[in-house]
Parts: sequence; C-alpha cells; structure tokens
Amino acid sequence: MGFIGLTLAEKLARLNYNIIIFDIRDKNKEENSYIENRNINFIQGDTNDVDKLKNIFNENIFDGIIHLAAVSRVVVAQNNPKECLRTNIEGTKSLLVALENSVTQKNTPWLIFGSSREVYGEPKELPVKESFEKKFVNIYGDSKIQGENLFSSFAKKNTNSCYILRFANVYGNQYDLFDRVIPKFIKAINLNKELVIEGGGQVIDFTHIDDTVDSIIKAINSLEKSKNIIDDFHILPGIGWNLYQLIEYIEKILDKKAIIKTNEKRNYDVEKFIGDPSKIKTILQSRDFLSLEDGLKLAIPKYLEAMK
Repeated sequence: MGFIGLTLAEKLARLNYNIIIFDIRDKNKEENSYIENRNINFIQGDTNDVDKLKNIFNENIFDGIIHLAAVSRVVVAQNNPKECLRTNIEGTKSLLVALENSVTQKNTPWLIFGSSREVYGEPKELPVKESFEKKFVNIYGDSKIQGENLFSSFAKKNTNSCYILRFANVYGNQYDLFDRVIPKFIKAINLNKELVIEGGGQVIDFTHIDDTVDSIIKAINSLEKSKNIIDDFHILPGIGWNLYQLIEYIEKILDKKAIIKTNEKRNYDVEKFIGDPSKIKTILQSRDFLSLEDGLKLAIPKYLEAMK
C-alpha cells in the first residue's frame, strides 16, 4: 500500500491483471483509491504472520509475487532499527517460509524484490553498475542487502525466476510521503516557508514514479517469458542532480523563491549516487527516463492538489 505499490497496482489493474495487495495498513479506507476496482483485492496483515500468508498462498494460485513491504525510508529505519529489521528482514523470511510449500509454489511463481540504491552505500566511483560492491552505510541499506540475498537464495533453491529491482529516490504523485525531499521542498517553497537541507553536497539520481512503474511492468513481462532466471537491475535515469538544481526547478515551475537553511550532513546519508541504467535499456528495453525538470512539471500539480 506504499507509494510504489499502490501506483503499480492501479496500473496493473488497468492492464487487466488480477491483484491481491497484502499490507499492514489499509489506506483504502483513507483514500478510497481502488474500492471500486474489481481487479484489486486487499488483505490486511503483517508480513511476519506466516500462517496468514500460508493461507493466502494456498487459497490462491499466483503467477507472480512482488515484495515491496518494508520500512522504506533511511531516516525512519535509522530512528527505529528494530522495526526496520523486523519488517525488512524477518518479514521477508516469513513471506518465503509461507510460500515454500504452498499450492502457489507448485506453480513456481516469478518473484520481484524491491530493493534500493542504498545497498551500495557511498560508492567509490560513478556511475554504479549492478556488479559493484554492496557496502551499506545505514541500517536500511543493510536490510535491503539481506532481503536481496534471501530472495536470490530462495529462487535458486526452488527454481523460481527472480529479479532484484533497485529503486532510486522515486517521486511524482499523490501517494508519496510528503516529508520526503521533493514534496517537502515543494510544500515549503509553495507556502513561503523555510526549506531545510541536510548537508547540501548530495548528488541524487531522482526517478519519476511513472518510469519506475513502467520498468516494473517491463520486468514482469520479461519474467513471464523466462524460466529459472535470476538477475538484478537499476531502475533509474542514470543522471545526477544536486539539491540546488532541484530547488531551482521547483522555483521556476512555481514562480516563487525558496528560503533555504543548510544543516550539517547526517552521518547515515549517502552523499553521491548515480546509477548505470544500461542494463535495463538493453535487457528490459526500457525507454529513456524523464529528466528531473520534466518529471517535476508532471509531479508538482499532483502534489499541490493532494496537499490541499
């Protein structure tokens, strides 16, 4: 029910997939986002509830499983490490335990694990290829490395096809968390409030949600045609933008000036990351992603409407 998951579910439903969403929160009650959609069903529950997951996997035969359930923000994970490890690692283990001997697993469903550029920590060279060393600098990055390993090992042992997809600073619509960097900056500039930068030296590979979702669907199409394949991909444009460029674009679109305050860099933030997207372009036939400025032109009206 998070930002990526809900956007993806709605797009897949329009493509006539039948979807079951499993999440600890029922945002449908709050947002009415898919209540009339006959292609989407929602089951509320915790990914650590093995018995509930076993029932779901035995009562339905799934063609594929996309695992996005996680504590999904670096700062939240850092402030609550036990919950991060419980959800991101133990929840992933529970999901795979429930799947292993189920009716669904007899169908050998394809698997997608939603990972993050945080697994690389502070890279020694840019752009980062999928083959580069995984060396986390925060708890969130650690949890995602462990999740990747759990999914890959399960797939290898049980002959499932599996893709690891590493996302990078996704932004772009009303399902986003509004205290993340882009919506937070948009809100501050729009309301003429002070905008706080943590450090200021960041160079970030921002990815629009539409590009992220389209890439996941390309991954699904690829997995549906494959047998017993395990691979990993960067889902990102491969372009680095600094925070001051981001602010300039928002200022230009809103026709307002930012009031900026800069704090010291936090020790658990990755400062510079640009990923290499060549693998998704060659294997998944991904198109070029939106530039940050073009993505913001699409995103800002959606954020402003949702912030009313």
